[in-house]
Amino acid sequence: MTRHTPIADDQPLAGRIATLLRVGTAIAALLLTAGTIALYTGAVLAHQILLTAGCSLLVLLPVIRLTMMAGHFVRQGDKRFAIITVSVLILVLTGAAAGAMLQSEGVESGSIP
Repeated sequence: MTRHTPIADDQPLAGRIATLLRVGTAIAALLLTAGTIALYTGAVLAHQILLTAGCSLLVLLPVIRLTMMAGHFVRQGDKRFAIITVSVLILVLTGAAAGAMLQSEGVESGSIP
C-alpha cells in the first residue's frame, strides 16, 4: 500500500505557481514603468493602456493561481482542498462582480447609497 504524500505531489505545482507569480509580477512592473514613462512623455492614451494592463495583471495573478490550484486538486482527487480552493475563487469573483456593479451604478466609495 502506497502512502499519499501531498508535499511531494505538490512540488511541481508550487514551482509553476512560483514561476507564474515571478514572471507575472515582472511583466506587470514593466507595464507600469512603461506607462509612467509614457505619461511623462505626453502619450496620454498609451499611458492609460499600459497602466491599466499592469494593474489588471497584478489583480489577475492571484485569480490565476487559485485556478491552477483548483485544477491541481481536482486532478489529484483531493476533494477537500478542491472545494476550499473553488470556494475561495468564488468569493473573490463574487467580490469583483459586486465591485464592478457598484462602480457601474456610480456609487462613490465612502458614500451611503
